[in-house]
Amino acid sequence: MTLAGINDLAALDEIDKECDRYFDFDPPCETNHDCSLEECLTIGDIPPGIEKDQYKKENYFFYCVWQDGVLIGFLAYYLEYQQKDTAYLSVLYIKEAYRNSGIGAEILEALTLHLSSARFKVIRAHCSLRNATALHFWVKNGFDRIVDVACNGNLYPENFGGLALMKTIA
Repeated sequence: MTLAGINDLAALDEIDKECDRYFDFDPPCETNHDCSLEECLTIGDIPPGIEKDQYKKENYFFYCVWQDGVLIGFLAYYLEYQQKDTAYLSVLYIKEAYRNSGIGAEILEALTLHLSSARFKVIRAHCSLRNATALHFWVKNGFDRIVDVACNGNLYPENFGGLALMKTIA
């Protein structure tokens, strides 16, 4: 993994196109990622629950995920999310062709070790209730505590439903 820069934007945009279709099954809501990749790389992305005047760009990290010199995904997280010892994982996306090989779990394990060594105790993430594959992935990788349910009614097609998940690290 390498810190992403503006020179990675074209390659990241290609992956983002594939990523976008995974969010087509949900109607828009306040927890949806709504900033462009260019904005993420230049000014960062404000996580849900953080007010604009409380946001610290230096706490936001966006990484490219590489395998054998090929860009296969991206990862972004925010430190000191609502509490000093909490990180918010805003996105982990691996191209479909590279899934089910353990790469996502390996990235989460490395991130957990990194954050633990920096004295973080909690990682939070958000997942759509309609994305069963992702929910299985997050729970399998230790995000096994529901800390919030975001919804605007029952899970009808026109309504959003998502879970805020938490992983405790020691």
